Amino acid sequence: MVAPQKISKAFSDKNRLKILTFLSDGQHNVGEVADRLNVEENLASHHLRVLASLGFLKNSKKGREVYYKINEARLVALIKDLKQNPLFRDVLMKALED
Repeated sequence: MVAPQKISKAFSDKNRLKILTFLSDGQHNVGEVADRLNVEENLASHHLRVLASLGFLKNSKKGREVYYKINEARLVALIKDLKQNPLFRDVLMKALED
């Protein structure tokens, strides 16, 4: 299990949240992510590596390009873990009501 502080640090960055939103419609390569965020490819690559190292993204190579997509199983596991905590369970339930 990944330390909660690492997860919260990863999700506290706006660019990483934008990446997760962008990848929610399918896989994209580093260049596409950089263009969407309007940042250099090396910065986009860094953010992608952080999310991938925590298990939230999967990647695959096609030639020289690296494509990333959301690891749905990891996100489901995170939600299940959060549901074990009464405070987070209440927050999740309220969020689902909206």
